[in-house]
Amino acid sequence: MRFGAAFLLAALLAAPLVARPVDPVAEEAAEAAVPCACSADCVQRIHHGSVCVDGHCKPYEDAWSLLDWVGLAREEKGTPPPFVLLPAVLPAVGYNPAMGALFGLTGTLGMYLGPAATTTISSLQGVALYSTMSQLTIQLSTTVLTARNEWEFQGDWRFLLFNQKTYGLGTGPQAMSAAAMNEDFNLVRIHQTVLRSVFRDLYVGLGYRLDRYYDVQDTNMDLSAPEPVVGPDYAYSLAYGFSPHQATLSGATLAVLFDSRDSTIDPYRGYYGSATFTVNPTWLGSSQPSTNLEAQFRVYAPLSDDVPRNVLGFWLYYRGVTSGVAPYLTLPSIGWDQKNRTGRGYVQGRWRGTQELYGEVEWRFRITDNGLLGGVVFANAQSFAAPAFQASGPGWTYASEKVGVLAFIRPAGGFGLRFMMNRDSRTNVALDFAFGESSFGVWFNAGEYF
Repeated sequence: MRFGAAFLLAALLAAPLVARPVDPVAEEAAEAAVPCACSADCVQRIHHGSVCVDGHCKPYEDAWSLLDWVGLAREEKGTPPPFVLLPAVLPAVGYNPAMGALFGLTGTLGMYLGPAATTTISSLQGVALYSTMSQLTIQLSTTVLTARNEWEFQGDWRFLLFNQKTYGLGTGPQAMSAAAMNEDFNLVRIHQTVLRSVFRDLYVGLGYRLDRYYDVQDTNMDLSAPEPVVGPDYAYSLAYGFSPHQATLSGATLAVLFDSRDSTIDPYRGYYGSATFTVNPTWLGSSQPSTNLEAQFRVYAPLSDDVPRNVLGFWLYYRGVTSGVAPYLTLPSIGWDQKNRTGRGYVQGRWRGTQELYGEVEWRFRITDNGLLGGVVFANAQSFAAPAFQASGPGWTYASEKVGVLAFIRPAGGFGLRFMMNRDSRTNVALDFAFGESSFGVWFNAGEYF
């Protein structure tokens, strides 16, 4: 396994690169030479996102943003040159169903690492939050593309002092009716993948993933009560031979990616598909050996030639344990993807299992002509599988029912507003109202959800 990974990395480094051709002419200048009668002409001759302005094609840009409102917007119009930082950082004071009232900072930093005509914007999304539930969250999520999109670097780095409710495994009746168990834990996460373009929008790469949970406690579990109260994490850990107080998943990844989006922050067009296979051996530190697969596919379908930000987005996501057994807290769970975006309508961690299948559709549209205010309407559905297992102790027995990955589907949906924060990077401030089965929540975020 070690020699195979090293050989693949050497082959990637030595392989001839087939990327987009270098275009030294700025995108605006190239488009300005194309005459048009309407935006449909620009879409046909250039691409979606180019609109007709005063008889010539021009990249679409909103006229106003929150940074313009406070006098901090970039003075120049048009697509920014390379290596200009495009920040959208704001204080976060709000409410999240998983965290309660919270305060801190959240934001997105955008930057082109090459000419905009041949390079997709890179993004760093970060949060530093403290909540009334004594939770500390520090997270960085990165998608970095070098000049001409030759390399793509994807990262998910976290440090959490956290607590969360857990309900058991699967989306079946047992988890649906289960009483919430409060669980405290700390998490160190390092997920980093390096990919290289091997043919235009197709990438292949390698990576490493570490999830280290420690100081895990089921705070309302009571084994000494006349009727003992047992948490699902504790029972699962006993059944499969894990420590109920700490767990590690550490592994090497092989990744394949197709990314033709025009933006990593708010795409107006394109496709995104990825598959990542991870091997978690004990010699890398995993509590037990296992393998898992993560795959997703997204489509961004334009709805208007004149207003490119009017888009219909589709997202299909899968994650599952493919061999061995993984610690309870590392199992696929709603809201625990790279950017914590799955499952609007349910509290983070509400659904968990050995396999996850998730789908979402979202209509994004502009409300005001200057682009300051937009809106979304969305719907999603999730299904989780669960194994049959049993654990017991003095006076108690915990049995989990077997659930297939499509046996029970839990829907959710809602609507929201988008406030344009930085028109150069297309970064919105999102305020969403979402409904699930017997649940409701308000979500506040910087950037689109997918």
